[in-house]
This record gives sequence, structure tokens and C-alpha cells, in this order.
Amino acid sequence: GKILLGDDFFHFKCLKCTGGQERFKRYHLSWVDVVHITLFNLTHNPSARPNNASSRARADDPMSQFSSSEHGPQEYGDSRVYFHYKADVAKFIDQHWSYFWTKSRGETWINSASSALSTNSTENVPEDGRFESGKAKYNKNGMWALTDDLRFPSSYDSPQQQKTRTIMYSFAEDGSLIELRTQSGNGRRKRRAEPAPKAGVRTTKKPRAGGTPTSTNSGSMVGGSSSGAYLGGAYGSASNLASSSKRVSRGSKREVKSAWSISMWPDIDNPQGPAHMSREETHAAAQFVIESDRLTVWNDKGYRMAKASHGVETGAWYFEVDILEPVRPEYNLRVGWSQISGELQAPCGFDVFSYSVRAKPSTRFHAAIGSPYGEEYAPGDTLGVLIYLPALDDDETQDLADRKWQPGERYRQFTYSRPETQRPYNADTELPPLPVLAGSELVYFKNGKCLGPAFQKLYLGKYYPAISSYMG
Repeated sequence: GKILLGDDFFHFKCLKCTGGQERFKRYHLSWVDVVHITLFNLTHNPSARPNNASSRARADDPMSQFSSSEHGPQEYGDSRVYFHYKADVAKFIDQHWSYFWTKSRGETWINSASSALSTNSTENVPEDGRFESGKAKYNKNGMWALTDDLRFPSSYDSPQQQKTRTIMYSFAEDGSLIELRTQSGNGRRKRRAEPAPKAGVRTTKKPRAGGTPTSTNSGSMVGGSSSGAYLGGAYGSASNLASSSKRVSRGSKREVKSAWSISMWPDIDNPQGPAHMSREETHAAAQFVIESDRLTVWNDKGYRMAKASHGVETGAWYFEVDILEPVRPEYNLRVGWSQISGELQAPCGFDVFSYSVRAKPSTRFHAAIGSPYGEEYAPGDTLGVLIYLPALDDDETQDLADRKWQPGERYRQFTYSRPETQRPYNADTELPPLPVLAGSELVYFKNGKCLGPAFQKLYLGKYYPAISSYMG
């Protein structure tokens, strides 16, 4: 079939590069990619619209799941073309499902498409949101448009995302997708991925290693800024860190043996001394200002992330953030926990490695999916965050040990994988190969009031207190 407009998520190598055999394969598409491609086609190709006059005249639509009193195209005065998330966007995706994926439709796939729209809207990502909400601007429920209808979906990928996209499919002669089950993103088996500088950080220094965290007393801490504050809580002793084990891990970074893989950065040992906001290139985006007290952080640009110096792998840990007056009135803030692989040039909660709650409107985020939670917090408030990570079994302990950076090695990404037989195929979205910790959870507190669990069943990993600020 024909390639849809705006879709350039393909891996191509010419005859000369491959020594005589062209390669043309399909990269993995996220829900954000699919929704963006859909709106791009609805905007620029009227014949592709599922609710155009010719398609309505052919027959009554038997698919009641797409029924709506409104549909696109609609224009409301800002020169953008709006479409309904269900009647237009979801219906287009349904009609082109086999173009995007080979997986089956789950019961809540339309919700996944809707979440991709709201999470990546200009309301949630003011600096570079992809989608414009008709509800927010014109009180038109369910209507969405492209913020910039000339930008291809791939142009929103960060350099790190571009380097780590996974090749998922090859093509049959009729153009249908054939799922690849034995290759990683670059189609070769290797112990580690090709070295790539982490987005937004310098690469001239190696991260510090060695040492163990020192114990401190938990409790309320002072200091902070509009973007964060002193990180309190008990950072524990070395006994709380994963110990060595020679048993086989459930996940491995040694060799890519299946298509179910993800690129990660190696964990590093906690430095000696008390916890503070880290200036290390592995922990903070270069745009973040971390003041001399190592407790106050702020950023007057778009969303970035900074992490604390010490991370935890098991136990109950708590820190607090005092919110001070913002640098700009249009500020926003996210506070949570992130693994070292969490993207620094994005807000906490952007990927599968981090979890956060936003200040306004109060929303919890993980893997760029947001949902309402708790209460808004503002200057003068104190936000507390509790993480509970249960005791690890031997396999989980060895898994974390295998992820660690070893002094003397070059610090670069590696490919973490699990056997293909362990991949769940009935999920609505592509799940990462990270083991889930049963019984783990994140709980937030506002001015001492418990807001209840925000997240449960976290992915196995070493977590650092993390702060993301926007214009503040």
C-alpha cells in the first residue's frame, strides 16, 4: 500500500551500503506517532477523511464506537483544522490499523489515542506541544488540531530518541508488516549499543563512581525554589543497596537475543557524603541552574529534569520540596522519582523510567501518559514524595547489579533485553522489557496531607528524587 503522508519512520539502506541488497524496514511507532500521522493525513488529504461526503453516502457506519455528534473538519478562527478524537482520529486509526501494527486491538485502545493527544497538547507541553485542544480554546469537546501542520511527527524526536528507535517490522511483497522477533534497533547483536552522548549533557567527563550513601534522618527539609527544593528523607546505608549475586538475571544487558529490548544508561554508585541536587552530566540537564547550596534548582526555559545525587533500590524513602515564588508567572513543575535513564531534556514522567505529579493542573505522569491526581500545589506549599520498593529476590538483585557501570569502562548506553516468550501481546501499548515490582508504590503528600498512592507496581530500577521545571 501507499505510505501515509508525514510518515518517515522507516529504516532504509541502499544497495551500495549493504553490498547488494536493499533494506527497508519499519520502526516501532508509539501512540503519539500514530495519532500525529493520523492528524497529518486528515489535515492534508481530504480524501482520507473517514467522514467525507463520499464515505457517508456509501453506507451507514455500523461502528458505533466511533459515533459522535461532531466530526471534522472544523475551523474556529485560528487557521487550524480540527477533528474529533473518536469520529475522525480513532476511526482513521481503526481503518489503517494493519498499516501501523500487527498487534491486536485492546478494549481501551481509543483511550490510549485520546491520552496521547492530551499528554502532548500545548496545555501540557506549552513550549513544544504537538496538538491543539478545541476544548481548551473554543469549548469544543473532543476536537483536536495540529499545532504546526507542516511539521512531520519525526521532527519532535530528541536526538536520543532518534538513536534508540527500535526496528520492529519488515515488509511482505504485498506491503503488509512482518514482525521481527530476533533483532534489536540496529539489527545486529552486540553487548552494547553504539555509543551516543546523552541528550543535553557534556561528554567530556566520566561520572563519579564509588562510595556509599550516608544515613541521615528523615523529616521536613528547608530551602528550595519554584522548581524544587532540598531533598530530604533517609538515604540509607550501604545495606540497602543491591548486593552481588551469581544467579542468572531475569533481564540482561550482555547480548541482545530478542526484539523485546530497550536502550538504557548504566547505573552508577552513590557518591560519598549527604544527598544533594547533582550537577553531574548523568543527573541534570545542562540548562538547569543548581545554586551553591546544592539544594535550590531552577530553569527559565522549557521542561528539563534534574536528579538528586543518591538513588535507592529497595526500602521506604521520602523527600520534600518547598515551592518558592517562580521566575515567571507561566511556570509549571513536576516532582517525582526517576531512574538514571530518564530523559533529561524532557519533563519527569516523560518516559518509562520516571514518574511524576505536575503542579497545575494536578496530573500524574508516567511514559507521557497523564491522568488527574491529588491537588494542585503552588508557591508556599510543601510537597512530600514517598517511594516504597519491596525487598528484592536474588534475580532482581543480580539484574540491578548487571546494569551498573564498572570503573574503567566507557560510559555509554547498553541494550537491555528479556526473552521474547515473556513479552505480553495482549497489551494496548508496547510495554518495556523491565520487570515490575509487585507491592511498590509512590505516594504524595501536600503540606502533610496524604494524597494517596499515585503509582503502583513500579518498574525495577534504581530511583533518584527528580524535579522538572518549566519557566521557573
